[in-house]
Amino acid sequence: MTSAPIRTFAELLDSARRCNKPRMAVAAAGESAVIASVAHAMKEGLIAPVLVGDAAHIQEIAARQCVDLHQAEIINISNPVEASAMAVRLVHEGQADLVMKGLVTTKEFARAILNQEFGMRWGRPLSHVAIIESPDQSRLMLLTDSGINIRPRFNRKIAIVRNALSVANALGIAVPKVAVIAAVETVELPAMPATLDAELLRRMGDSGKFGPCVIDGPLSMDNALDSQAAEIKSRRSPVAGHADIIVAPDIETANAIYKTIRHLARREIASVVIGAAAPAVVASRSDSALSKLYSIALGVLTSQGIPVRL
Repeated sequence: MTSAPIRTFAELLDSARRCNKPRMAVAAAGESAVIASVAHAMKEGLIAPVLVGDAAHIQEIAARQCVDLHQAEIINISNPVEASAMAVRLVHEGQADLVMKGLVTTKEFARAILNQEFGMRWGRPLSHVAIIESPDQSRLMLLTDSGINIRPRFNRKIAIVRNALSVANALGIAVPKVAVIAAVETVELPAMPATLDAELLRRMGDSGKFGPCVIDGPLSMDNALDSQAAEIKSRRSPVAGHADIIVAPDIETANAIYKTIRHLARREIASVVIGAAAPAVVASRSDSALSKLYSIALGVLTSQGIPVRL
């Protein structure tokens, strides 16, 4: 865990440079933004890559981008599903320290990670954690879960919160402020069951079940992000306007937020899947090379061993 909070992507890269260089296996690596981000990460001294995919296509992309891959190991497997299995197997067998998703669906990639024979199961549920810079670049903010858990039940939301808290701690946030999002700020049953989940998570946070953190919910998105909006609605909370972690009620909400940040607001974003034996860098296939670089840096940081919230 870092000693001071990492506030920007530039600081994230700087922290990753100071880590021990891990071997990163890239599944289905034959994609332009993936090759560009891996090459950039190599140049920054972040990783020693193992590219698993169609070797000829990988080399073709590298030549087109004028990228030197001589220091990268390439394993020739053209089928994306088989490439995912091989990349995960390398981690399973101790030949890689983290894995990255290339041009393969998240569903197929996650299936390889969870394979009982060669996967990366570790006894904890998986969840997707994304990070963005706050508008004033005063801190990094986390969003979960936009990539793994479709419609999580309450017990799975507990694991999602714990995984996000672990990533926040790795980023140097000692006492994260967690906003559990809903459409309204009061429990509304039976119409809005997510509001009850949010209330129960808040109570668990108050009782110390999650360790050092402050959890509030249900909070609407404007209250979580804007203290003035919360004040207008008479919502007084240390989380309102200062949330470090945004916990969405389901994957549809979180994924819409993720894609809006990336494609409407044109902001860079980084992401990682936590809960397996090693981190998995799982940027969206449509993310930029720079976002993928930041995701690699986040994967490097979390591969160093992050505190687990039990």
